[in-house]
Amino acid sequence: MDMTTVGTFALTDSMSGNQIAAFVRKLEQLGYGSFWFPEAFGRDPFALAAHILSVTDRLVVGTGIANVWKREPVAMIGAARTIAELFPDRFILGIGISHAPMMAQLGINYAKPVAYMRDYLARMKAAPYTAPRAKTDPPIVIAALMPKMLKLAAAETNGTFPVYITPEQTARMRAAIGADKWICVQQVAILEADSGKARRAARKVLAFYLTLPNYVSSFRGQGFGDADFADGGSDRLIDGLVAWGDEKAIRSRVAAHYKAGATHVSLTVVPSEGTPLDRTIAPDMRAFEALAPRR
Repeated sequence: MDMTTVGTFALTDSMSGNQIAAFVRKLEQLGYGSFWFPEAFGRDPFALAAHILSVTDRLVVGTGIANVWKREPVAMIGAARTIAELFPDRFILGIGISHAPMMAQLGINYAKPVAYMRDYLARMKAAPYTAPRAKTDPPIVIAALMPKMLKLAAAETNGTFPVYITPEQTARMRAAIGADKWICVQQVAILEADSGKARRAARKVLAFYLTLPNYVSSFRGQGFGDADFADGGSDRLIDGLVAWGDEKAIRSRVAAHYKAGATHVSLTVVPSEGTPLDRTIAPDMRAFEALAPRR
């Protein structure tokens, strides 16, 4: 499984199945190495992963993330093992605990997330599975924002899938988990050289995440404080977490993560106009084309 080539991350719930197929084929043609997508309140992530894998030839597909509160461990690993056997070396199981405000909408009691995840991983590993299997289980990464969850990811999985981190935080994570574990960074990027437009768009993106305690705690751990969270986010916060500018500037941020110890970087590109994370807006293919891996 090649993790060195830059990948992609996108919201897909606004697209039909045929539109997703055309989109991921185009990404593969552009030379991207992976495609990651989230689970919120829409499609089942395993059915969608199988669809994407079936219409592409080389693209590595990762769930970013599959929600542990929404399915039993035996169901999670059973689905992952099925996909790994059908599409060898092309599937990564990214899992995470999501956020208390989001789980409250589903009536889920969000409590003791690290302890819950530790038990969940143990139950996944112990789950019976009698169908044919791939030579090895699919790689597992955890969306670990905080030190305790990161320590668990390093001890019990292949690594972590973090988003909204600076290259400096990537370096700290690498020092914390050692040389062999994966750090699969998701980097949000805006292909816009006008600082006013770029930062306005970035603030629209970050507005939602500034309401989630886990992310705010992560930002504090990276050295940001109350002043950075006011009025939609300081320029310092925006510039640290979101890569914006011309093609050279965004490629430079990606390179900085790799230099800091990232195993893999996937790009989330959002438009500089409109509402960047509106699920009714198609991904910015213009930016994906401009930022495609150089051959």
